[in-house]
Order: sequence, then structure tokens, then C-alpha cells
Amino acid sequence: MGILDQLSKTISQGVDRAKFEAEKFQKTTKLQGDVNELQRQLNEKMVELGQRAYNLQRAGQINIPSIAQLARDVDKLQAQLVTSEEELKAAQAEIFPEPPSYTPTPTASSAQSVPISVEQANTPPTQYAPPPSAAQKACPTCGFQMPGTALFCPNCGARVGN
Repeated sequence: MGILDQLSKTISQGVDRAKFEAEKFQKTTKLQGDVNELQRQLNEKMVELGQRAYNLQRAGQINIPSIAQLARDVDKLQAQLVTSEEELKAAQAEIFPEPPSYTPTPTASSAQSVPISVEQANTPPTQYAPPPSAAQKACPTCGFQMPGTALFCPNCGARVGN
């Protein structure tokens, strides 16, 4: 019976250790959450204090050199932020410049069976007769420059003519 008693004692110690570790984990997790919440509240109050000191310095109600320097630093950063935001808006508004007179060259695999202009309606679908380049129009869907007589945009397939 000595082996069974020893085994029972070892299992009991393992259970006690697991219980201790679980309680320790629960306690430390709760305390870490409390510490994090207090740190968040402290940071919030520090930001509020800094904002009030900045406003008082700008209003001329306090004149402390170190706060004045911090206020100047804040002003510089705000100016840089405004400039960066404007640059970001300009970059977001940029569009890709399409080539001025791009005319796709048809290939055997991309030949259309639908005529793209009234003049080409009687032309067999495997032949390509480029229309005169004098009359051009832009596709209202994709902006592709195409013949003025086109019924469908060769780029996106949208119907553009009658």
C-alpha cells in the first residue's frame, strides 16, 4: 500500500499546485486590469492637465518658460499635421493619367462578334477596320477614347451609341 499512498499524495500535491496557480493567475489578472485602468485614468488626467496648461499659456494667464516651449512645440506639430493632412488629401485625389490617344490593337482572341460602330455593322467580325481618328468621343463609363461612331466601348463594353 505504500506505492498507492505515495501516488495519492503526489496527485493531491499536483491538484493543490494547479489550484494555487489558477488562483494566482486569476488574482494577478484582476490586479493587472486594475493597474491598467488606473494608468488609463492617469493618462487621461495628464492629457487634460496639459490641454488646460496649453490654453492658459496661450491666453497669457501663465508665463512659465518650460510650458511656453512646450506650447511652441505643440503649435509646430499642429502646423505639420495640417500640412501632412493636406498632402494626404492631394495624394488620395490623384488619378492615373491615361495615354492621350490609346487605340487597342485587336488580337485573334479578343475579336468582338458585336459591331462597335454603325459603319462596321456589315464588316465580318474577324476583320478590324479602324474608323477615322478625327471623330473621337469618351466612354461615359470608363473614359476610354473611341471612335465617334462607336456603339459599344471597346475597353469596357458599355453601350455608348444608338
